[in-house]
Amino acid sequence: MTRTRIVRWSLLLLFLYAAESRAAEPQRVLMLHAFNYTFPATTLIADGARKRLLERSPQRLEIDADFLDLGRHTDAAYEARIAEFLRTKYEKRPPDVVITLGSAALPFIVRHRDEIAPNVPVVFTAISPQSYGALQLPPNITGIISEFNLDKTLALAERLQPKATRLFVIAGSGQVDRRWQSVARKTIEGRERNYEVTYLFDRSHAELMEEVKNIPRDAIVVYLTLFADSRGNTFVPAEMAGSLAAASPAPLYAPYDTYIGNGIVGGFVETFESVGIEAADMALQILAGKDPATIAPQTNPGQAYRVDYRALARWMLQESKLPPGTVVLFKKPTIWTEHRGIVSAAILIVALQSLIVAALLIQRRRRLRAENLLKESEERMTFAAAAANIGLWQFDQHRNELWATEHCRAMFGLARDVPLTRDAFLAAVHPDDLQIATQSLQRSLEPEQSAISDVRIILPGEEVRWVRMRARSRSDGDGRPDHLGGIFIDITEQKSAEAEVALQRREVEHLMRVSVLGELSGSIAHEVNQPLTAILSNAQAALHLLAQESPDLIEIRDALEEIVHEDNRAGEVIHRLRGLLRKGERKAENVNINDLVRSTISLLNSELIGRDIVARLDLENTVFLTRGDSVQLQQVLLNLVMNAMDAMASTPMTQRFILISTRAVQTGMVDVRVKDRGHGIRPKENGRVFEPFYTTKDHGLGLGLTLCSTIIQAHQGRLTLVNDDGGGAVAVFSLPIQQPATGIA
Repeated sequence: MTRTRIVRWSLLLLFLYAAESRAAEPQRVLMLHAFNYTFPATTLIADGARKRLLERSPQRLEIDADFLDLGRHTDAAYEARIAEFLRTKYEKRPPDVVITLGSAALPFIVRHRDEIAPNVPVVFTAISPQSYGALQLPPNITGIISEFNLDKTLALAERLQPKATRLFVIAGSGQVDRRWQSVARKTIEGRERNYEVTYLFDRSHAELMEEVKNIPRDAIVVYLTLFADSRGNTFVPAEMAGSLAAASPAPLYAPYDTYIGNGIVGGFVETFESVGIEAADMALQILAGKDPATIAPQTNPGQAYRVDYRALARWMLQESKLPPGTVVLFKKPTIWTEHRGIVSAAILIVALQSLIVAALLIQRRRRLRAENLLKESEERMTFAAAAANIGLWQFDQHRNELWATEHCRAMFGLARDVPLTRDAFLAAVHPDDLQIATQSLQRSLEPEQSAISDVRIILPGEEVRWVRMRARSRSDGDGRPDHLGGIFIDITEQKSAEAEVALQRREVEHLMRVSVLGELSGSIAHEVNQPLTAILSNAQAALHLLAQESPDLIEIRDALEEIVHEDNRAGEVIHRLRGLLRKGERKAENVNINDLVRSTISLLNSELIGRDIVARLDLENTVFLTRGDSVQLQQVLLNLVMNAMDAMASTPMTQRFILISTRAVQTGMVDVRVKDRGHGIRPKENGRVFEPFYTTKDHGLGLGLTLCSTIIQAHQGRLTLVNDDGGGAVAVFSLPIQQPATGIA
């Protein structure tokens, strides 16, 4: 082995080793806790997300976690230090996705993401709709919006305490606490039932506990959050729930699942574990390569009424008054509840035995009846199919048997004595369509795939009919197709009607082109007359020069070249007119959009001059090729420019101009814009300009824009007409670009 080959093999092995190392590199997820580890809500979210990520991720994951402790430290200097710490920590090994846990973590990462993890997607949790709406997040940040429905929590309290007249609402002085204060006031003020409301907001811990002890026993108490009291002391809201419930003579309700089990009756809550699971699913989609901008934020679907049975018993609240579907926790099961499955199974076995005995007694009678009904149903189905000009058929591959209705035979011109075979049906197919029919049947043999195709059938009398074939296979137990069935539909009349409609549409399109050219007849005559006059003048000058004793050959050559130039100019005008006046089938070809605009404006040059209108072109310096009929597309542009000229009949002459521009858009389309300075679209015309036979012109037919829209749609495009902010109207039609734009227009 030569030294060169050894070097090549070494480089190849190094490349494979580097590729394997990159493939083995784990994906990284960073969980940012808004508070410290003592907050159960964010801890439960993190546990649910971590478990889900490790269960569902197809690749190896590294999951990091950091606690921002923003509940106790709210100053900007502390936040800057935390951001610098995280930047240094993850500078060399940045995460692939960040999951924020708690309401304060999302604003933090929004402010410092460019330092910590630039452009890394973020999945947020525990964000209220109000906070989400106020943040105005970038497109690559998505997550779970938590709708803590205080209204439904109050509804639960009203069901359990229908005679209560007083309502106490508890919240602290922290940032999250104050947002809850605003939500509580708005929710309570919007409810129909009126209470004597006492808001226990912004108290010190000692003051709050003293006031809670004096709450009446028949009152409703709603506890929101207490991250901090009025003196700046910080607390864990779930732990405070236990203290408040122990001190309160009246039942407490709350919109958080973590409070349940600490003495709170309950509320309309979502489990934080389910929030973590939903957030993990979003993160897994992003890690798999999905664009986070396409993953819309969503609310957690796992919300429900949840109550503590022990709290119900403590305050003597009736379980029967709970809303349907309420989850009752910490309730000891009864004997019936524990053994319900065994008892139910025994009852079910006895019932099944009775049913089996009864079924055996009437089985024969039912079978005979079913056979008769099946036969009658088959006859009715066959008759209905024949009435609708439909033939039914089925082919058994194992038995090589073909079944078809009599109407199906008649459609293919097969006599009663002709054996039913696959080849007999295919023999009636038109030779040009035989390959289509065969390929359609082959496609239908794929598992659970249906095939549809239209073919021509030649009947014995040489009559040609159109038939639509619909075929579908049915698989056996091993997944292999064993039956092939379907229908034949006679669509001859439909095909004739479609051909007639297409012919009429082409006639109307041609009529509209002729109508427009009729309006331009004077201008077109002027366009042709100008080169003819120039040709005559140059010919006379050449004759005069030839009559001299010493003719100037250079001047004669110049005159002849001018004659050739003007002749080509007149020929181009006539060529364009012939194209617009011709009739025939639509012709598919590559059309240069910029050239189409220039030729159309050249054709309208005299008309524009006659109306004192200036046409300005702003064409992108790129070749835009679209696939279509150049005559039809020029008809659209001609109609739009004529409409623009008509709209400026009352516009002062100094302001009359039309701007035609072309621009490429990101969706692989090219936009052609025609902007005028006319009267625009009046309110009564808005929404009706594309209706057939609706027109605002005295001499109009109301078909121009309708045909233009139809032509553009047939070219897989779209036509719109709107008012421009600066006055006038803008017509825009978009067409697909046939190939990448290259070169210079």
